[in-house]
Amino acid sequence: MKKKILFGLSILFLIACEAIFVEDISKSYIMLIAPLNSASIKTGEISFLWEKVSEADNYQLQIVSPSFSNPSQVILDTTILPNKFVHKLNPGDYEWRVKAKNSDYETMFEANTFTVINSEITNSVTELLSPKSEETTNISNQNLTWSVVPGAIDYRVQIYSPDIQGVLIDDVIVTETEYSYDFSEGDFTWQVRPQNDFQNGKYVNRKITVDTEKPNVPENLFPKNNHIQSESSIDFSWGRIDVAGTPEVDSIYVFSDVNLTTLIFKGLGVNKSYNKEGVEKNTYYWFVKAFDKANNESEKSSVFQITLN
Repeated sequence: MKKKILFGLSILFLIACEAIFVEDISKSYIMLIAPLNSASIKTGEISFLWEKVSEADNYQLQIVSPSFSNPSQVILDTTILPNKFVHKLNPGDYEWRVKAKNSDYETMFEANTFTVINSEITNSVTELLSPKSEETTNISNQNLTWSVVPGAIDYRVQIYSPDIQGVLIDDVIVTETEYSYDFSEGDFTWQVRPQNDFQNGKYVNRKITVDTEKPNVPENLFPKNNHIQSESSIDFSWGRIDVAGTPEVDSIYVFSDVNLTTLIFKGLGVNKSYNKEGVEKNTYYWFVKAFDKANNESEKSSVFQITLN
């Protein structure tokens, strides 16, 4: 009888040992099947699939946007039994990861990044941000920027001279929403369209004028330097050859001191001349500077003196 009892206890001990033994899966590796790393996927239901791990009881699946190193949104954090999960995601950048678990052990996470793109961008356009429309500038290097279009994986940038009926001088595809370009002198049109592996959006364009040349220095003509007169009306005139490019204007400056610290009046010239009436008796010092629409400016002309007595 005692032998039977001892035999029964031995059997129970062995069963108990088997019941408490759990396979160590911590060194196991999870093979992610889909989505592949850096994949681009159209919107809709997305299947997440990985290989099974022997002796795993379940799997922890996590999805964040845009990445685990910089998460702005946790999309999903769930524990499931099968090695497949289906979830619908909006366009954007994502990272997903999975680890296997049992009652005592778990594996390391394995992760992949992917992008969900809009399945329809045929009629999409981006918003051009800078330079502003009809920009006139004296800076040749321009950083062209535009807004993100959901579903686009890159953007086609084209630059024409002077417009889209003219000469195509640059045609590139970029993944960012900016492109730096060194313009030469003249008028140009730049345009951008969003695109992905399946479709192209529509172009939107802007014009830009680049003028880096300073106007020529004006040459004072009348009144001559050290001119003396009794009339209170002064007719100023000067000469200057216009530089090809944006429109140019002249501005005259009249001071009451030779150090040019006290400005009495200034004005815009018309046809290289300017008239000022009712000037008080005094000695004055004047010069002219030229400006263009691109904000270039010349050096000032010689400083001439005029005396009204």
